[in-house]
Amino acid sequence: MNAMQRGGAYILFGGVVSAVGRALKPGVLIDSVDWNDLDGLVDAMADNEVLTHTSAVLYAFGLMFVLTGLNSIRHFVTDQGLVGDMVRGGTLLGMISLFVVGVIEGFDHMAVRVLDDGIGGNPEELAVAMQSVKLGIVLIAWPILYASIGIAGLGGTRLLPGGLHQAIQGIASLVMLATAVLLLMAASLESNDFWSVVQTITAIVLAIWIIALSHASYSGKVSASTS
Repeated sequence: MNAMQRGGAYILFGGVVSAVGRALKPGVLIDSVDWNDLDGLVDAMADNEVLTHTSAVLYAFGLMFVLTGLNSIRHFVTDQGLVGDMVRGGTLLGMISLFVVGVIEGFDHMAVRVLDDGIGGNPEELAVAMQSVKLGIVLIAWPILYASIGIAGLGGTRLLPGGLHQAIQGIASLVMLATAVLLLMAASLESNDFWSVVQTITAIVLAIWIIALSHASYSGKVSASTS
């Protein structure tokens, strides 16, 4: 497999693993709470300590594979013009965003440890504060991630032959850019309903895009340069 094909395999595997980790996180599907209810989130984590640690590890582990996949794509694209700048720059910014999102999973480990060991004068208040910091980072990291994916995707449309694959990539890239704007708007809302709807729709579009791009890659239809 070339770098593009390996990158697709890494992203597909990492995406599945991180999705499982996210679904298992207390407060999401198990003991579900609203994203602004940080007290409820901390209580859910405290009631499911093992699951909190396990989900955080799975989520971060999956993201590391996605990072590896994006890095492979960066090395595959050799174009020296604007297309190359967009693809390599977008994937690099996406990698930085994903790295940050993966690292802050450590806040979940520490929140549970703070509660278990009674660290600080008010362990529950400290755990809530840690989750508040994590939420603030997530609210800016995800829009940056989607914007960077959109930029890389738009540049990458020039590396695909005209037809269905190019159309899917172009539409999906515009959806990613729109998602970045919508998520920034949703960050100020009191409920996570709008954020969840946008994330769900975007995840479906992203899945379709990954499948289409993987097919194009394994069919040898993706070029490393426009020249």
